Amino acid sequence: MALPEAITSGLLSIDDLSNVDRAEKTRQAKDFARGVSYAPFDLLGAPVDLANLPFQALGITDDKPFMSSNYLIDAYASIFPETARTGSANEIAGRVLGSGAFSAGSIATALSKLNMKVDKQVSAFKDSRKLRDKASKEKDPQKAEEAKQMASVLEAEASPLTAVVKRINNEGKEPRFITKDDGTYLTVRPSGLDRQSAEKVVKSARERDAGASGQIETASPLTKKEINTILSDKDLNQAYQVADRVSKEVNGVPYDLNFIMREKGTDRVASLSKQAAVGRAFMLAAKGTPEYKSSVFSAYGREYPSLMEAINAKNYDDLLEKSYTQLGKETQMQFDRLPIQTTYHGGDLDYVTSTGGTNSIAMLRDVMQNQNLNVFRGGDPHDFLNKVDPRTGLNMNEQFRAVHDYFGHGTRGSKFDAAGEEMAYGSHSQMFSPLARMAMAAETRGQNSLVNFSPLNIKLEKRLDELNSELSSAKTDASKADIKKQISELQMQREYAPQTSVLLPPEMLERGYSGGMPDYLRNVNRPDEGTSMPQVSIFHASPKEGLLEVDPSFVGTRMTAENYGVPEASSIRSYNRPDRSYFFQDEYRVGDPATRGDVNVYQGTGANVYDAMDDPMGLVDLASFQNRGLLDRNLFYKDFEQAIKDYGYSGYSAPFGSGRAVQMFNPTRVRGILDE
Repeated sequence: MALPEAITSGLLSIDDLSNVDRAEKTRQAKDFARGVSYAPFDLLGAPVDLANLPFQALGITDDKPFMSSNYLIDAYASIFPETARTGSANEIAGRVLGSGAFSAGSIATALSKLNMKVDKQVSAFKDSRKLRDKASKEKDPQKAEEAKQMASVLEAEASPLTAVVKRINNEGKEPRFITKDDGTYLTVRPSGLDRQSAEKVVKSARERDAGASGQIETASPLTKKEINTILSDKDLNQAYQVADRVSKEVNGVPYDLNFIMREKGTDRVASLSKQAAVGRAFMLAAKGTPEYKSSVFSAYGREYPSLMEAINAKNYDDLLEKSYTQLGKETQMQFDRLPIQTTYHGGDLDYVTSTGGTNSIAMLRDVMQNQNLNVFRGGDPHDFLNKVDPRTGLNMNEQFRAVHDYFGHGTRGSKFDAAGEEMAYGSHSQMFSPLARMAMAAETRGQNSLVNFSPLNIKLEKRLDELNSELSSAKTDASKADIKKQISELQMQREYAPQTSVLLPPEMLERGYSGGMPDYLRNVNRPDEGTSMPQVSIFHASPKEGLLEVDPSFVGTRMTAENYGVPEASSIRSYNRPDRSYFFQDEYRVGDPATRGDVNVYQGTGANVYDAMDDPMGLVDLASFQNRGLLDRNLFYKDFEQAIKDYGYSGYSAPFGSGRAVQMFNPTRVRGILDE
């Protein structure tokens, strides 16, 4: 029996090779095992291999024509060099035997003795497909969701293999572009752009709205109603159709056009309580402290263990680079699929309203009716998305702007405001692999949260709001023109996120993310210097003896009809406001209704407490502005409390009766004091 056969049959192990050249025999065995691992590629490439055999014999073609087994193997080896072909006799023997001469069980036994991982990604890929199929047929929603989650894990594990397959599928199909640069504008048009398709879409939308067919005029601008008709119809929504194909190719799941993004406890798509932590995390990441990087990298290891192993991420900076590299590749792939022309400009072709605000309807009309998308070109060079595509002259960052506007806003018609940008993240993130999504989340959800859900622009936003109110009541054309000029000038003063490449915590990548800073960042997320109150003495009353710590998770347990605070307890539960413990500040107040029947008094120290009246960070002011005009004050309470917690404060101090009270979000150590 030959050595490879003996190992494959399980009759001989590496440990039995004491009388031979161990190193040489080990190499032979590994060559053989590598050959066995090529079985899936040999199976996939068999039709091409057979078709090319006569030509190879005549020397007309090489040994790896497009989509042949060797072509597939070499493509895989471009990612995993250790799997590269050597052409040794043992490797060839392994390929022959791995194709069917031995049972899967005997091969697995031999490979386990060699401690080699073979076909791991292939198995994960197949299993994920089975789970997706099971989920689609499962009637029990909980079981269906469990199957989807398991499939997602397996798809992440299979990502190296699927990335190769996707790249191979696209080879030989590289699109061609017609570009024109007149020094002011750069237009990029796919050579195969179908100019008739837009007219057909407009005609169909108008026929459906009018309830008739025949001579339908298509030249006049689309109305908002007609735009919504196109967006809601999958047969007319071209952006959705492309997004669906990409989503299936990249992640193996259809694009969800009707997904829902709401924070827990309310029906808001975006809010301060949901986005404050994201904006804060972006700034922590931009500082780039070793503590932040280490904590977040460890979190990704826990959340995506198979993916992190597959890409061999060494640390935060390595993961950052690999994520942005993948984002660049997938961005270019999406740009290549755009079924429209893009017109790049220096800022004079932005879609704006008459008052200088953003105008998503104008963008949608241009895309649907004119097959054109105006895209800003310029800005500071990006850390990673700076590679120039020689076919178009555009760098990756400029291409990303186009695909995000088209797929993020064009599939569902999301506005260019704060809530619309959050919805655009939910739309566009479906089209990226888990690795690329890490970078994509920072570029979109992260930057939007910092710009629109932090105190960064609060003074400017309040002034713009005042000017818009003045505009609505202005009487003369001259005064209206003056106000519009002020608004336009203020819009130019808006501050944006620093152009820094970062990774957000993995929890913030999920579409279903509902707010909150991860606990593992508590020691990293400290209040800005000088914004906390000096340490204050705080007092808590309880019927329980011997307390060493007051735990905020018990909030509401004594807020009953027989006691006090029923509306407060209901608000905390219903709106998912932060848990908290209540303390008097500076001195214990005897006789207060909140302490009725309590005989045990405890004292602690409040550190890193936020003064809600002084409001040094503008968080209460920001919450008040974002909830202007709303009658439900619970939304305001939820926003400013969650923002205070997400900015690293342990609690906040506010007026209470004739004194002050402190509400602590974290467990607080206390000691009992005697009743004086």
